[in-house]
Amino acid sequence: MFARSITGWVCAKGHNITERAGRVCVNAQRALALAARARRWHAWPLHSRAGCGSTDHRSPITDHAIRAGFTLLELLLVIGIITMLLVLITPAFTSMKTGADLTNAVYGIQGVLEHARTYAKANHTYVFVGFAEVDSSVDPSVSPQITTGDTPYGRVAMAVVAAKDGTSQYQYATTDQGNDWTANYANGAHLIAVGKLQTYENLHFVPVDFGSWSPYAHPNSKMARYQPTGPPYVLGHALSTSVTPFTWPLGSPLDSGYQYRFDRVINFDPTGIARIATSTNGDAIAHVIEIDFQPTHGTVFQLLPDGFNQDVGNHAVIQLGTTSGAVRVYRP
Repeated sequence: MFARSITGWVCAKGHNITERAGRVCVNAQRALALAARARRWHAWPLHSRAGCGSTDHRSPITDHAIRAGFTLLELLLVIGIITMLLVLITPAFTSMKTGADLTNAVYGIQGVLEHARTYAKANHTYVFVGFAEVDSSVDPSVSPQITTGDTPYGRVAMAVVAAKDGTSQYQYATTDQGNDWTANYANGAHLIAVGKLQTYENLHFVPVDFGSWSPYAHPNSKMARYQPTGPPYVLGHALSTSVTPFTWPLGSPLDSGYQYRFDRVINFDPTGIARIATSTNGDAIAHVIEIDFQPTHGTVFQLLPDGFNQDVGNHAVIQLGTTSGAVRVYRP
């Protein structure tokens, strides 16, 4: 019996010792963990510690976070991929901007023509709508804007003026038409501005006459229309120069001191009929007047061959009904 008691006592003591040893080991492990956290805590910047609560003794920076990062090779690979994507995407954005510029210009010009005709009828006067294309590489504030040289392309300006006294300021004639306009111009003293100067970037008058593209020959084409043939009623044609030029700003002479000189001019009479007065056309009224545009990249544009397929490419036609005043836009 005594031996059993001794044995039980020894076992109990041994068990207690084992429990105490275990608790010591656990406490030692906790102490080591707390010491490691304390070292990381003191290594953390002071301004980063300020927001930490006193009840959470865990370091915000874990061992994994300390080790995380990019190698130089990984950074170079990412930069290379981004560069390749930019190279591929840039042409698409350029094309989108070019198309948007052309669309804004075409519908802006359409609105100006409609307003000019309305003004002529409402005020019983003659209204003159001038167009000029200049070198877009020259700052738009420069006077005069450049219309000669190798690259007078890429910026189209448009202005509208009206006769103060309700007259045309020139007499229709079969010869020497427009001499009285020039003689009586007096720096535009007889004209008033109707609205502000409008300029459109990356825009160019199509330098060739569009070939015939009648609805009969092209019944399913978006470009199908009845067209004027040749000058002066295709406004982009070099021979469409009007005998009623004017300069901008008003108050400047016809030969110098201006920012823009408008030689391509459509005029509306008090009944709303549109004409382009040239030196030989007298009082002629055409069926339609057409303005053909294409986009540019600065001063660079793509040459269009005669008789090209009008249903392809990026270009636009503004067609003005001379008696009806209807302004229609045609796009492929």
